[in-house]
Formats: sequence, structure tokens, C-alpha cells
Amino acid sequence: MGSQSKHKFWNWERCKTKIRGLKGRLGFKESSTLRFLGLSLSLEDGRVHDDLRNRPFPEVAPSIYCILSGYAETEPVQEALKLVSFRQLPGGQAYHKAFLGRAVLSIQRVFGPKPRMLVEAAKLLGGSEVDYRECSVRVNSLPLVPITVVLWAESQEFPASANMLFDASISHYLTTEQVAMLSQLTSARLRHAHEVLGKQKRRTTSD
Repeated sequence: MGSQSKHKFWNWERCKTKIRGLKGRLGFKESSTLRFLGLSLSLEDGRVHDDLRNRPFPEVAPSIYCILSGYAETEPVQEALKLVSFRQLPGGQAYHKAFLGRAVLSIQRVFGPKPRMLVEAAKLLGGSEVDYRECSVRVNSLPLVPITVVLWAESQEFPASANMLFDASISHYLTTEQVAMLSQLTSARLRHAHEVLGKQKRRTTSD
């Protein structure tokens, strides 16, 4: 499905009943607003607000509607406590190259020279550092869907390298296409958090 078709298909009128059903379910609070990844989605009108940068964020709405529509159709299960790669998801091998391009490469580029900033960015999204490989963080991209981002910092010998790993339970909640969309959104939000942190540090320095 092309980007323009996707935006027409995943609209609030079509998705609002399912998404409103997430109120008080699957880790979301009993509230008229769904909050995740530093975003707020109004259950009244479907508007998305970027709480990190304090601005409306309508361009991500179709992807969010798609992701949440799938998530809303499930019931909670326990985490499998087993990390899997995108390749290991159903059909993931065929879309792995696109997944890397959309979700992973920008993490390498932005955080490779300064891996500790990945930890700080994750914390801004409610995530935390985890003891897995060189520099790793865990972010609950949805309340019951953690994503682990692994980063190997660049050095004189090697360029930066990164990956995203998922609890094996993720296929219970989302299709592989929706996992790719959520991964891309998570990657973007880490970059946005990095931007916010950079502005905060510049203000502190100037003061």
C-alpha cells in the first residue's frame, strides 16, 4: 500500500471505535488520552500531539491509527522473555532490508558518535538502559510492547552498528508490518528526544 493510499485508509473515522476501546486496556490508563513514546492521542477527535516538542504531530496519525487498531484487537499475554530480531518475525526476512533503512540506520548515524545520548534519549521516552551488549536501551513503544535498541559505537576501526530486538510476544500484538511501523516511529522518537536534549544543553550552556 502506497503512502498516499495508507493515509486515506487509516483515518480516524475508520479506526476510532477500535482505538477508543484501548481506554483502560492493554496497559493504557483510564483516560481520554492515550500516551506513549512522548505522544498523546486524543480519543475525542484522534489528534496526535508531540509532548516532547510541544507541537501538533498530525503526519504520524495514519501510522499510529494502523498500529493501535491492531493492538486493540488483542488481549494481554505475559512477556516471553526471549529477544528476537526482525528477521525472525513472520515474513520478516523479506522486509529486513527495508526495516533497516527505515528504523535502524538513522540510530547508527545519530547516536553512533555519542552512544550515551541514546540512553538519555530513551529515558526521556520512559525507557531505561539494559545490560545487553555495548550500549542497549529498552523502550516500551506501546505499554505492553518493549523494543530493545542495541548500539555498537563507532571507533577508529569500525563504523557504528545498531539493531532493534523484540520480545517474542510482539507477534501476538502486532503484524510484522505493524512492528516495522512501530519500530520506525520509535526510531524517530529517539531522534526527536535527542534534539530536545541538545536544545536543553545549549540553553544551559548559554545561561
